[in-house]
Amino acid sequence: MASILKVDQIGKTSGSTQDTMAGLCKVWADIDMTGTATLDNSFNVTSITDGGTGLPTVTIANDFANANYCCAGMGPQGPSNNDECLVHFKNSSARSTGSCDFRTVDVYNAADVIDYDPNTIIFFGDLA
Repeated sequence: MASILKVDQIGKTSGSTQDTMAGLCKVWADIDMTGTATLDNSFNVTSITDGGTGLPTVTIANDFANANYCCAGMGPQGPSNNDECLVHFKNSSARSTGSCDFRTVDVYNAADVIDYDPNTIIFFGDLA
């Protein structure tokens, strides 16, 4: 029989505590953006939408409580060895509680949107 440990906080012997849920990754995705964007693997993601070259939208399965969550992304160095990936929000209103729009661009020329594989994105914040 499997055991399940359910706790809200973990305390140190000095008395301070750590909220076990606040620091956990709530959403992550490994996206192949070459051609039509597809999810290679994910957690808490309903779908990926290809908005064009370098423009994925991640749809979140269990929404965030608000749009003030944190994201980080990473992509590879391109095949020509001079187009490293930079992942950022598409615009200032890219985050909503249920989805997030990104742009993936060449580090050396941010005007050049590029489809990368793999492109990985993680999200942290409070779920609804």
